[in-house]
This record gives sequence, C-alpha cells and structure tokens, in this order.
Amino acid sequence: MAFRVHRISTGTVVGLIVAIAVTDIVANALTAEPARVPVKVGILCCFIVWARRFAGLTWTELGLGRAEVGAGLRLGGWMALVIAAAIMLLVVFPATRSFFEDNAVAADSVTHRVLMPLVIIPVGTALFEEIIFRGVLLGVLLRVATARTAIVASSVLFGLWHLPPALHDASGDGALKAIGIVVGTIAVTTGAGLLFAHLRLRSGSLAAPVLAHAATNSFAYIGALVSLRH
Repeated sequence: MAFRVHRISTGTVVGLIVAIAVTDIVANALTAEPARVPVKVGILCCFIVWARRFAGLTWTELGLGRAEVGAGLRLGGWMALVIAAAIMLLVVFPATRSFFEDNAVAADSVTHRVLMPLVIIPVGTALFEEIIFRGVLLGVLLRVATARTAIVASSVLFGLWHLPPALHDASGDGALKAIGIVVGTIAVTTGAGLLFAHLRLRSGSLAAPVLAHAATNSFAYIGALVSLRH
C-alpha cells in the first residue's frame, strides 16, 4: 500500500516547484535532442511515483483515473478538431501564414519532420508537460488552495516554464523587441495553461488537455511545414 501524507506542507509545494524548474533545465536544455523523449518518460515516472507515494494523490487527483478517460477523450477530441481547423485556416491565408514561418523547421530532416508531429510533440511535449502541470502540480495545489488559486498559480508557472526558449528566441534582437518576445511568450503560454487546466477539471481527465496541447503544437508545426512550400 502506498504511503500517504495527510497534509501537504508549504515546503512540499516549494520543493515541487523547484523540482519542476530543475526539470525544465535538465530535460530541455542539458539533454541532447535524440535522448529527450526517453529521458522525459523517465522523469514523468519519477513525478508520478512521488505524487502517489509521498504526496498521497489518487489517480483521479492526477487526472489519470480510468472512469474519466472517456469524458477526457471526447472533450479533448473536439478541442483538437477546433484547434486544427483554426490553425489550418490561418495557414491558408497569406496574411497570417507568416506567423508559422520558422527557420528551425526549414532545417529539419525528413525523418524529423515525420517524428515531430507524431511522436516528439505528443509524448515529449504535450504528455510530458500536462502530467507535470495539470496532473502533479495542479493536483498538489488543489490540496492546499482554492480551485481558482490552483488554476492561476499552475498556469503562471507553466508560462514561466517557457522563459528559457523565449530568451533564446529573443537573443540578438534589440532590447525592446526582446522584452516583447519574452513577455508575449509567457502571456500566451499562461493563457494556454488556463485553458488546459479548465479542460482537465471539466472532464476530470488529463486526456483532454493532452489532446488539445498536442493538437496545438503538432498542427502549428505542420503549418510551418506548409508555409515553407509557399
């Protein structure tokens, strides 16, 4: 039987946030890209074991309960279709197609272009981030705070998770433009975090935000590929 902690302390929450920050650096900056997916799967296993054995979260609190999977798949599936349609619509029109232009995508190999939307993004980004933020972190915060506070806090931290890539994208630009890129990236990803948290709580399952998250990133990548042809 798993050991359960009856009360989650402030120190536990702070420790979890620090662990997530370290994970961001280790998984996304220090690990070579070919090894990132298996490394991230291993890290997820550690987070889940910690959440179950030491934080005492149930599978339902983690969004991984069996009873809620169907509702999560239905809601997430509908959201994925809406997101895919919206992105493809933006790619069709030249005025908005430029939003998807990405020099890094242009340099990708054919193999990478296949694996990215089908494996790397769904597993290495969507599943990875949703289990950490809408599973473990949100589950812990719901134990110690109101639902609104837990949603906002986890979403803001999700936005800050994207600070390193935002700084990378802003490098080489003028100070004003760099600030705009960093602030804009954090604001957009925080907003996405609010949406994903809503999907998670409404359906009761991580399946919903995982599908929505994967659709957003994968179809944005496909949109970048389409823009290259124009």
